[in-house]
Amino acid sequence: MKHYLWGIFLVTSGIFLLLKHYLNWNVPTLRIIFGLFVVSLGISILIGGFDAREDNNIVFGTGRLRVLSGKTDYSIVFSNGVVDLSSVPEGTDKIEISTVFGESEVILPKDMKISIKATAAFASTEFPNGSRLSFGDQLYNAGSGEEGARELLIELNTVFGSTKIRE
Repeated sequence: MKHYLWGIFLVTSGIFLLLKHYLNWNVPTLRIIFGLFVVSLGISILIGGFDAREDNNIVFGTGRLRVLSGKTDYSIVFSNGVVDLSSVPEGTDKIEISTVFGESEVILPKDMKISIKATAAFASTEFPNGSRLSFGDQLYNAGSGEEGARELLIELNTVFGSTKIRE
C-alpha cells in the first residue's frame, strides 16, 4: 500500500492543478500541494515507514542482516533488526555493529571464540549471561575456548536504543 501512496499524491496534485487552471480557482496552490505532501508522508510513516535498506544497513524499517564477505560494518538506525552472525565467512575477524534510536538482536556464532567490546550511551545492552550495560563500556567473552578455534572481535555500539545479544 505504501508504494501507491506517492502515486496517489502525484495524481491528486495533478488533478488539483488541472482543476485550478481550468476552473480559475483562486486558492493557494503551494499550500495545498504542501498539505497533500505532509498528509501523504504521515500516512506513509504510519503504514510502514521508509524502509531504506541495504545489505548491511537498516534505516526506518525492520529486517534481518546476515554477515557478508567483505562487509564489516552493520547499522540499525531508527529501526528494529536482527544481526545474524551464525555463519561468519572465513577471513572475517572483526565486525562493528551500531544501533542508534532502534532495537537490535545479535545472534552469536557457536563455533568461534568471541570478544565483545560494548559501548552504550543512554541505552540498554543485554549480554547472554544476563548482565546489562546502560552507559559506558564493557568487555564480554563468549564462545568455545578450544585450541585453534577462530576468533571474532565484535565492536557493539548502542546509542538511545536497545541491543540484546544471544548465543
